[in-house]
Amino acid sequence: MKLSDLISKKVIIPELKAKDKKGVIAELVKVFKAGTKLPVADVTSAILEREKLGSTGIGRGVAVPHAKSKHLAKVVAALGRAKKPIPFDAIDGEPVDLFFLILSPEDASDEYHQALQSVMQVLKKGSILNFLRGAKGIKDMEEILRDAEEPIKV
Repeated sequence: MKLSDLISKKVIIPELKAKDKKGVIAELVKVFKAGTKLPVADVTSAILEREKLGSTGIGRGVAVPHAKSKHLAKVVAALGRAKKPIPFDAIDGEPVDLFFLILSPEDASDEYHQALQSVMQVLKKGSILNFLRGAKGIKDMEEILRDAEEPIKV
């Protein structure tokens, strides 16, 4: 599963307006609302419940909030960037400015784990974080994700 297949320009927010954890999650969930009956409040609550098990702030200014929902037919993901980092209870204690949200149907465990793995593989490339932070907008961010998946040619 390629991250660029999950995160299209329609679900990238280059400048989140929210100023706290709950607001960021709700803002990211809302990008999936168009054309669906996704209950934003319920899905946001499910993600916040998941956060109580342990923060999805993985360090280096990145969080990967995720949850399962009965309201989805397939795995979806979104990317948001905060202009000013937001406290997120990350494992390194630092605030977060890059958010990769992953939502999955309740019965799609394999796809859910593949999506999480796709995010983590891209994030292993440290320079990607800097490129995403410096990107001018949606198109650049989408291209950075796509390029990050390509093997390095020697």
